[in-house]
Amino acid sequence: MDTEITVALIGAAGVCGTIAGTVVGARIQAHGGHAQAQAARDAADTAAQSARQQDLHDLRWATLTALLRAAAECMEATEHLFISSQARADAERAEIERAHHTFRLVYAEAELATPPGLELALRHMNSAVMGAYQAGKTRAPTERALRALEELTQEGDPAAVRAKESLIRLRAAGAPLWSPYRGSPPPEYAEVIEALYEVPRLDRSQVRLLLGSAAVPHEFELNPHDNVRGARQEWAERRNAYQDARRELIAAAREAMSTDEA
Repeated sequence: MDTEITVALIGAAGVCGTIAGTVVGARIQAHGGHAQAQAARDAADTAAQSARQQDLHDLRWATLTALLRAAAECMEATEHLFISSQARADAERAEIERAHHTFRLVYAEAELATPPGLELALRHMNSAVMGAYQAGKTRAPTERALRALEELTQEGDPAAVRAKESLIRLRAAGAPLWSPYRGSPPPEYAEVIEALYEVPRLDRSQVRLLLGSAAVPHEFELNPHDNVRGARQEWAERRNAYQDARRELIAAAREAMSTDEA
């Protein structure tokens, strides 16, 4: 009887041990499954984060590349304002404005997309391109009007010769500055106004430009070669400023985007 009880107890113990082992094994396996699942989720998150960083990196490079391209196109178009004839500049005005508009749009995108550390270089680029464009819009038309007048005098146009001589006398007399867009002209301008409007091949916009600069000696040299040289010199300085800004932006972009953090 004792032997039977002992055997029964041993059997029961074996069964209980098997059950306990199964439970413990199931728990271990469950915990292992959770760990594997968590590891899989972590791997997926890491991959997603890496993909987002790569996408951001690609977006930034693409935006900066587009900015550099738009800046170059805008500068190329602006050059025509400085060195082209009146007729050519008028014909190309739409292209110049298109290039300027494109640059403004791409620059706005670059302000949003570029990484930290490029803000100053980005502003320098914008300043160089916009400075050249604004200078071309303001000074270049007067330069072209002056060249048009000089070309007419070289052709022997009597009215152009009289207009040029009256402009020289006005400046030599130390006449005050006057803008044709503001108020009545000073008495000193009466002769030159009449003379310029008598030049049939000068349009009204050219006459107004010449009058607005007539009393400014350093901006109004009545020599076509000096004026062409002056306009080209200013363009060369503007172009150099742009090239410096371009090199600065490229160097800053390479430094900011060559790290692991996109």
